[in-house]
Amino acid sequence: MTDTEIEKTRNTHRDLTYLAWIVVGVLALNVAFYVGGEIGEISVSSRDDLWALNEGLWIGIIKAMPTILIAWAIADFAFLFQRCSEGEVFSEENVKTLDQAAYGLIVAGIWAAAISPTLLQWISENFRGIIVDFGDLSIAVTMMGIMLHGLSLVFKDAVAVKTENDEFV
Repeated sequence: MTDTEIEKTRNTHRDLTYLAWIVVGVLALNVAFYVGGEIGEISVSSRDDLWALNEGLWIGIIKAMPTILIAWAIADFAFLFQRCSEGEVFSEENVKTLDQAAYGLIVAGIWAAAISPTLLQWISENFRGIIVDFGDLSIAVTMMGIMLHGLSLVFKDAVAVKTENDEFV
């Protein structure tokens, strides 16, 4: 690669870093709006009603947890893109970051499918067992996490090959 191509690639990674942080910010606003909506639906007339506000807060967090986990995965990608823009592409740190993002997506999908519906029913005191709701989004996010984990394994092998090649040079 020529110096111009390398510079262009690093600029692209830098731009992806900015984009990832913008997406994290948008998701944070989305979570704040969602949790605020849950709390805003509750009317408080006395000090005894503060438990209702606390319950509303937790219901909002439980419902928003998949979005929170996806935001963390995107933040991991922001760090990955930042390191790539600095020329650090094949590194153990990037493999670790890919794994963290993969596990975050897997947990977000499982949370949306099983944990959130079960906890919401438990909080409403109508607990009848574990509820599993396999929606398109929960399946897609879980599968993206599994595929990303597979990619991190390939990346790990590439890092090992690079390290081995660097020892010969």
